[in-house]
This record gives sequence, structure tokens and C-alpha cells, in this order.
Amino acid sequence: MPMTPAKAGPAISRRSPGTQRRRSAFRPTERDLVAGAESLRAEHERLCFMRAFPRTSSERRRAERVLAGFESRIAYVRDHLEDSGIAGTLYRYPYNYRMARWLSETYGRAVSIDWDRYKRGAWDDLAGSLALVACWAEMDGIDDDRSGSWDWVRAARRGRGSDLAWILALIRSGGLPTEVERHVYESAGLPLTWDLSGCRESVTHLALPAGPLFLSREIRRERPPDFKAAVRERVGPLEVVAPSRAERCIEAARAALALREREFHVIVHANPRECYLTECGRGLRIITFGLPEPLRLPLEADYGCLLLRNGVPIGYAYGAVVFDRCDIGINVFPTYRDGESAYAFTKLSALFRQHFGSRVFIVRNYQIGHQNPEGIQAGSFWFYWRLGFRPMNSRIRRLAESEERRLSLRPGSRSDPAMLRRLARSDLVWRLDGASLEGFRDYDVAAVGRAVTRLIERRYGGDRSAAERRSAALVSRALGADRVPERSALLAALIPRLDAWPSRDKSRLARVLRAKFGARERGYVLALRSADRYREFIATF
Repeated sequence: MPMTPAKAGPAISRRSPGTQRRRSAFRPTERDLVAGAESLRAEHERLCFMRAFPRTSSERRRAERVLAGFESRIAYVRDHLEDSGIAGTLYRYPYNYRMARWLSETYGRAVSIDWDRYKRGAWDDLAGSLALVACWAEMDGIDDDRSGSWDWVRAARRGRGSDLAWILALIRSGGLPTEVERHVYESAGLPLTWDLSGCRESVTHLALPAGPLFLSREIRRERPPDFKAAVRERVGPLEVVAPSRAERCIEAARAALALREREFHVIVHANPRECYLTECGRGLRIITFGLPEPLRLPLEADYGCLLLRNGVPIGYAYGAVVFDRCDIGINVFPTYRDGESAYAFTKLSALFRQHFGSRVFIVRNYQIGHQNPEGIQAGSFWFYWRLGFRPMNSRIRRLAESEERRLSLRPGSRSDPAMLRRLARSDLVWRLDGASLEGFRDYDVAAVGRAVTRLIERRYGGDRSAAERRSAALVSRALGADRVPERSALLAALIPRLDAWPSRDKSRLARVLRAKFGARERGYVLALRSADRYREFIATF
């Protein structure tokens, strides 16, 4: 058990000096405080795991009861538990513009600028940002070598709100496009501090409503014996979540990632009009989020997922879908990696197969360790290899086969980090139909984007507004359709002799171009499934 700190005595005491000397001997040393903090951290990890994977109902209730009072136990070691996400502690991170706005709007003064850390920087970058949004006549006051931007902010806001809220309001008052606002804020490099005292979204307390409690009398840690058959198994329906409930799901997802130094684009900018809930069995729920229209990708449909076990966030995932291909990834939070990670990934894959039509799954090399030490430490390559994923690069595939043979001759041995880094040089692919990977090519969305750039330069002299406007008119006429969206028309404008396509293929392409900007992007994903001629064209890049 962690050591309990001695209480501070009164200024004048009736105890004898000897008694006071004996009491002072029991004050915890720095070593005691560090040990106490680590003991509490480990206990917190166990309780969080028990809450998500309880063996009995009483075990779940006990975990919830102890976690409910956990904040009161950490006061004396609070400084040693920073960045843990535990209720009552501080979390420090330089959040991006969208997250800073959300945190400030949601948590108010609990989120502040860490001026002490900011002042340790080499430059006062905030002064340059403020100069872009303040009045011209104020410039000399901001650019004053005798004081810092923090002094100017406090003088300017005159006690109205927090420094962070005031700066954000100033940036938003300038009438700048959102992307320019983002650049102005993020150029300042402001470190933030989030005080989790009494915070229901701390790691200690965060949970969403769940269905019937699932008791884990045994943890299913092993991978499925037949991954292909498991991915073909049906998961629950894709239930559309009402926008009011979706907002709460988005808040929970943002908080769960924000307290683990993650700013995942799709969850940061999640669309409350496209939020789905899927029951996956064994207490696992997957909440899937789409993006609002302005932030959608040209070809892929980008989705983010929050993984819940008995209502507790245990990880996040993504799927970027185009035609029958899903670029997929999962990250189970470290606390829960001794749970059912393989089961969660299998159900995630099944969800994208069943509800988005995916038949080919690709894991990018970052997920398995390329420029990602966490992937190397976790040995992620072999997790996917044992499920049947194989490197796209044939040379890396042969290297993996050789390493697998070597390991089989030495039971208990593991690949060293150097080998794992070599194996992580290639993306991994898995095909539901089991077809050979020889000659396999992924859709090269970057090459399509470069072709659009060449078209704009060659045909429109670099005038992008004219390119979108005139392409929409030309493509609409070629398809014999009402005006298609300007933003997606440039992709179709790449197609040679589009006007000669059969009417059925034209109709399907027109439906694809319009569906990209529907209320829910899943309509676009489903429209792509029947656009075979468009798929064949995109595959030529």
C-alpha cells in the first residue's frame, strides 16, 4: 500500500519537541513519493482493466467503487502522476486548434496555457500570431522586447475568461477562413494544461452507456483459428446514432484519445450526423464516425472508430475505404492489451466487410513500426502476420518467411528490433478471396491527385477556381446529368472520352460524384461498389 503522508502540524503545538521530531521522521521522502505514485498507478491500471473485463458482477462493482474514490487518494503524489489521465491529476499537451477550442468550450478554466513551459522556449511565437489578428495600431505594444506576449494578453483581456479562451476568441473574431485560423493558433505552439480534478472524462471515470454486462470468466486472447471465417461472420447492424447521442460519443472519443497524446483527425472532426453503433459480442461495441462534407478525402471515405468494452473505451481504430479496399488500423490502449485485442481487430474487419463492402484489407507500415517505436516494441508485425496478412513487397515477404523459419527452430525466441524495423518497410495486405499477392497493386490515390494537378496546369493555366467550375459543366454534359459537385468533378474530368461511356456506367458515376457530399459518406461507399468502370479507370494509376 502507498505510504500515507504526515499531516502538517499547527504553528504552535503542545506536543514536546521530541514528539515533533519523531513525527517529522515519518514524512515521506522523494523516493517514497515516487514508489507510492507507481503503486497507485499500477492499482489504477488493474481497476480499469477489471471494469472493462470483469470476471463477476461483484468484481465490476468493486472496481467502480474504488475508482469512484480514487481521486481522494492521490493528492499527496499528484505531481508524480502527471500525464497519467487519472482523476485529480494534470495532463500537459500542446493540443491542436480544433482540440483546444473543444477543450476550452467544454472544460472552461480547467484547461489553461502552461505559461511556465511556454516561457522556456527560445522564441515568443505567440507574439507573431497575435500580430495577425490584433489591430494594426496595437503592434508596437505586442512587439515589445521588455515584456512577453503573455503580459500583453493579460493586460488586454482584463480578467475576462481564461487566457486560452480569450486568445481563441480573438483569433475567431478576425473573419479568417478556418484553415488560416488553425495556422495562426498552431504557429504559436502553446502548451496546455488540463486539470482533471472532478473530471468525468478522466481515464478513471470515462465510460458510455452499455448493454448487458458481459462477464469475462475467460479472456479470449488467442487469435481466431480461421481469420477468414471469422471475418465472414456477421456482426450487429450499423445503428445510426441520433445527433444528440452522437455528440456525447464524440466527446468521449476525443477525451479518451486526448488523455493518451492522440489527436486522430476523424475523431477530432467527427460528424455527429454520421455516427454508427455496432454490437460485436462479448461486451464489445464499436462506434464509427464519418467526416463532415468539407473535410472528406477526394477518393477514400475516412472513418474513425472508438472501441468500447462494457462501456469502457479500450482503444480506437480507423478504416479508409475506396471500392473494395479498406486501409485499416487499430490501437488498443496499453492498459487493455492483455485483453482481447485479436478479437477486437477481427470484429473491426468484419464490420467493414459487412457494412462497407471491404474485401481487401491493408495495414500501413507505420502501424507495424515504420518510424513508430511503439509498433516495434509491441511486435505488431507478427500480430498481423499470424492473422494472414503478408507484405506487399515480395522481398520483405521472403525475409519474413525466412525469419519465421528461424524462430520456429528456436522456441521462445523473438525477432530483435532491427529485424522488426526491416519487416516494417512494407505495407501488409490480406484478401478475403485468398488470391495470390503476386502482381497485386493498391489504388494509388496520390497518383490520381498528381494527375489532377497536371490537368489544372495544362488545361486551365493553374486557375483552380476556373478548373472546378468548368470541369463541373463539362462532366455534367458528358454524363447527361444535372450539375455534379464542382469539388469531385475534377476526378471525372481525368477520364478520356467520358461521353462515350455506356449510359449505365455514366449513371453510376454521376451517383458516386453526388454521394460524396451526402449527409453520410457511407452512401458514397455503397455507390462505389457498383461503379466498376470507374474502378477500372482509377486502377490504371
